[in-house]
Amino acid sequence: MLCTFQSLAQSRDKALAELVEAEISFASTSVEKGIRAAFLEYLADDAIVFLPEPMNGKEGYGSRPESSAKLSWYPAYADISNSLDWGYTTGPYEVRANPTDKQPTGAGFYLSVWKKQPDGQWKVAIDQGNSYPVAQIKAEAYKPTAGVEASKGTAQDLLQKDVLRVQPYHDETLIYGAGQYPFRYKKLSIEPASNILYTTLGHDISPAADMAYTYGSYIRGKVGEGETGYYLKVWKAIDGGWKLVVHNLVPNKKQ
Repeated sequence: MLCTFQSLAQSRDKALAELVEAEISFASTSVEKGIRAAFLEYLADDAIVFLPEPMNGKEGYGSRPESSAKLSWYPAYADISNSLDWGYTTGPYEVRANPTDKQPTGAGFYLSVWKKQPDGQWKVAIDQGNSYPVAQIKAEAYKPTAGVEASKGTAQDLLQKDVLRVQPYHDETLIYGAGQYPFRYKKLSIEPASNILYTTLGHDISPAADMAYTYGSYIRGKVGEGETGYYLKVWKAIDGGWKLVVHNLVPNKKQ
């Protein structure tokens, strides 16, 4: 049993390292070839991106001219499903209006869910970023997420929890909000607001049914008056039920 456990752990570590390497290669391509070229190369054919509304990524970036801006990023956290073909990466990004600029004009955290394709390559399945002031930029050291005992969740439970006013956070949930640096749920001194109405637009679950994502639109406050935008959430099945891993809300820019 010990040998089996060690073998599974080694397989997971190897697969996670391959996923992170794909993310690093994606980021390098963005710097070397440009934003549009990088996304067209690393997005899956059915990938979803937010520009700012959710749409097919290859259609969205394919219809845009190449930008002169420089977009750079690196992974700070990553985790992989027990199926070893489905996972997520997240970390800080910086934008420079011109490639030679020393100072960034924009910054934030990205969130990408990846899937291994039939040919063995990792491709991005869904991607969304959130911004904060450049004054908040700080260096992050990559921290792989440790494996946990296998647990499985159902689609029915996932979709029910996705729209709850009180979301199923746990201590390590990463919470992103526009204009602020991401933080862990355990760092909160008070509970998050429960005045957000979520509308699920799509979801997917890993083959091992231990990781998932949901995305959709939200309204914070009164309908017709409150903040609106889009969200992307990553979930993990912990102790037989879905818990939030990352909670990302991006308000509409016009607000």
